[in-house]
Amino acid sequence: MEIYTENTVDFLWRLRLNNSREWFKEHKEEYERLMLAPTKALADALYCHFTEAYAKHEWSLHLSRIYRDARRLYGRGPMNDHLWFALYADGKRDAAPAFYFGFEPEGYDYGMGCWHGGNIVMARFRKQIAVDPKPAEQLARRFAKQDVFALYGEPYKKPKLQTTPVLQSWANRRELGFHCERPHDGISLSDRLLSTVREGFDFLMPCFDYLATLPELEEYE
Repeated sequence: MEIYTENTVDFLWRLRLNNSREWFKEHKEEYERLMLAPTKALADALYCHFTEAYAKHEWSLHLSRIYRDARRLYGRGPMNDHLWFALYADGKRDAAPAFYFGFEPEGYDYGMGCWHGGNIVMARFRKQIAVDPKPAEQLARRFAKQDVFALYGEPYKKPKLQTTPVLQSWANRRELGFHCERPHDGISLSDRLLSTVREGFDFLMPCFDYLATLPELEEYE
């Protein structure tokens, strides 16, 4: 499988410093070889793993583009200096959790969370733990025993729900995510990256399944 190397990181730094269509056109072969090929290889390998190991879901893969949206440049160059991909389940992208991986000059990150319609997911989550907190408590205690991922999501200044101590931090966020962010190391620039990200995603799958199967709000009425 194609892997990221120091040359990949060097290319991304050069792209950031020379962010123009003209420069990119001259270095497009480097981009395709150093950045796009390993990103697609990693994404495809994880997609295959998900379709085999978690066949109860119908998975879809989305890979970001190198070109920024021309309507949203905000003074930046036209090219992204990073790539990311996401894995969605069952045709749901809004108000549903997703797995993701990103690679940029400074480092890499991966995890799972609810960013598209996360407020809807969190409303469902708070409704559910008010009815039955035990399944979520088990997930939170399991999560607390690991040191790879950190909770992600802006907390509310005023708590939305008073719940059990182990769930308080989970429940009172605008969105909920499980995030690992690291500088480039012996994992990101080696063939160990696939197994590392795969193991992380496997660990997060129970959280994904819980969030993905929360009842619709009207079902609580």
